[in-house]
Amino acid sequence: MSTVTSIATRKRRNWHDFVPSEIVPFAVGILLWQALSSADIWPRVLFPSPLEVANAFVADTLSGVLLSNLWVSMKSLLLGFVISCVIAIPLGYLMGLSKITRNFFDPLVNLLQAIPGLAWIPFAILWFGLGQGAVLFIIVMSIFFPVLHNLLTGIRMVQPVLIEAVQTLGAGRAAVVRHVIFPATLPNLMTGIRLGIAFGFRSLVGGEMIASTDGLGYAIFNAQQYFQSARIVVGMLTIGIVWLAMDRLILRPIEVRTTMRWGLIRDGLERS
Repeated sequence: MSTVTSIATRKRRNWHDFVPSEIVPFAVGILLWQALSSADIWPRVLFPSPLEVANAFVADTLSGVLLSNLWVSMKSLLLGFVISCVIAIPLGYLMGLSKITRNFFDPLVNLLQAIPGLAWIPFAILWFGLGQGAVLFIIVMSIFFPVLHNLLTGIRMVQPVLIEAVQTLGAGRAAVVRHVIFPATLPNLMTGIRLGIAFGFRSLVGGEMIASTDGLGYAIFNAQQYFQSARIVVGMLTIGIVWLAMDRLILRPIEVRTTMRWGLIRDGLERS
């Protein structure tokens, strides 16, 4: 009973903490933004006010332009993320568990991970032409390596004594992977996924600016050509809001239900 009460109290406390921890920084940022805009340091065409951006957001939403571009971009990002993880996660565990596989792929991975995803734009256009195919390729190349690198780091950090302890109890290789290696590598894997999605957003926008005729990146670039600075900010804020929603509604709950629940990580060093 006391445990249930403690959990309920903690949930209520976290909900009340949401307002100052999440809303106040944005409110301060908007007030500062409005103050700079009212000071007329820059022309309005270069530095729109929050009200102008809000009006542009409403207009683009009602016209369907913003939602259409958002749908195109999110389809490419989601598909690129799935393709990257389907390749990177099995390859990461193979490299971490097999010396032969690791020795074969490690030099190639180290070479390619230093190349930014946007550097693939010329080849992406040559291979796939202008459109979301080229953008998808760029996203995959941007998400794949952070996921793979962080997963390999997590495998290297697994304590051998844990593996030996499970093996002394008669666990086979599959059981070791399922009960020791996978839980131990999950925090690094979640970090890799978060970084991968963040890099994917950047490559998505850069790729759509150059190699596509639709999507949020293209909308931002097109607004810049017509000096529609309010619409530029709308596109930028949309990307940030979508990422924040994904982090808070999808990635964070997964982390809470797995790594934090298992005691592998925690919010910070302060006492609860």
